[in-house]
Amino acid sequence: MINKRIGLIGDVHAEDDRLEAAIDYLKALGVDRIICTGDIVDGKGDPEVCIKLLERNNVQVVQGNHDRWCLQDKARHIPAAHLRSDLSSDCLNYLRQLPKQIVIETIGGSLLLCHGIGNNDLRKVWPGTDRMPIERSKELDTIIATDNHRFIVNGHMHFKTIIHFESLTLINAGTITGIRWPGFTLIDFEIGHIDTFRFGDNKIQREKTTRIDDKPDHLFSNTQDFQGNWRPQLLFHMPAN
Repeated sequence: MINKRIGLIGDVHAEDDRLEAAIDYLKALGVDRIICTGDIVDGKGDPEVCIKLLERNNVQVVQGNHDRWCLQDKARHIPAAHLRSDLSSDCLNYLRQLPKQIVIETIGGSLLLCHGIGNNDLRKVWPGTDRMPIERSKELDTIIATDNHRFIVNGHMHFKTIIHFESLTLINAGTITGIRWPGFTLIDFEIGHIDTFRFGDNKIQREKTTRIDDKPDHLFSNTQDFQGNWRPQLLFHMPAN
């Protein structure tokens, strides 16, 4: 199936109520497919409920670093961590079988879904700003060089942005957890729009519409082209300080 409209849910972190609301909202918008960047566990909600929601609604999910850590009993000192002993065998089996990458065909070109970059679930990509240093990625540079994908959708950073390269566009899905910028996304490849939605005031609000082809004057060739003076193209409205 060649997809026209894809619903995008970022890192879940056991937010079962918000996950259900996001799925219901995206289905009502008539998306062809819903995809998710993983990190199902480690949060204040119920990961078992989250997994049932994802399975029942045929959401395509990749494994995040928190899912891997839970399976490996690593980094269980973090806040609201889930232990393997907290989870059923069905839940653990679900997390275990999640792929690191999924390729999805869209009318705009091939889309690669992952948590970090490719098989590296901890990899961040950031061209560099005053507040955050450059994060280059050999994994992303290799993907760009192979020219097999037009888009990458990832999570991990909990920060909805779009980074334009000459031959590839990187879209970060953000997260549905927390109070800073929780929400989800609709990518409409037919009309070339990215619409973001926000959880706020006990309801879902349409937040921002961004054109996929609204590119900056300078396009990066790969992450080695990062210079550290980037002005982020945000997929949400940053509150004034």
